[in-house]
Amino acid sequence: MKNKVEILMHPVRIKISQALLRNREHGLTPLEMVKILKDVPQATLYRQLQILVDAGIISVIQEKKVKSVSEKYYAINENEIRINGDEWSQVSTEEKLDYISYYQLLLMTQYKNYLEKLEEENSREDRSTFSVVELKIDENHFTQFQNELHELMTKYFNASSSNQDAPVRTVAITIIPEN
Repeated sequence: MKNKVEILMHPVRIKISQALLRNREHGLTPLEMVKILKDVPQATLYRQLQILVDAGIISVIQEKKVKSVSEKYYAINENEIRINGDEWSQVSTEEKLDYISYYQLLLMTQYKNYLEKLEEENSREDRSTFSVVELKIDENHFTQFQNELHELMTKYFNASSSNQDAPVRTVAITIIPEN
């Protein structure tokens, strides 16, 4: 069995997790996921779903009989998608570099899709932002900063489920503790 980090950091499984997080209230069927994840073949999706189910990261929350087929609705187990410090410390440097590459590639793909959508809509208003800030702070303030940032992200993540019509906005933060 693969470790949790390896399971979660796979590019297709990251996309599945994101789709399920966006639809965490009611879950999604595989057919709904195929429509959302247009670049993921159906057979690949089913294979990756099974890996996530076997690892306990997602689960079937409902089954509906549609004609002669049982349609399964999957949801993410939010406690299982978090990688704790112990789990991350077991990962090799090479694997960490691979995972950050997947993460950056995923962001690049989302940004490319965003720019293409702006072009399709003939919009010149690009509201994306990028920034790099180097903070010279001691360990206590750094820990406090991370905790406050986590609380802020959690606050808005939890509030996001209330308005289903709102656009999805990706906020990605990479913290490099020391240079």
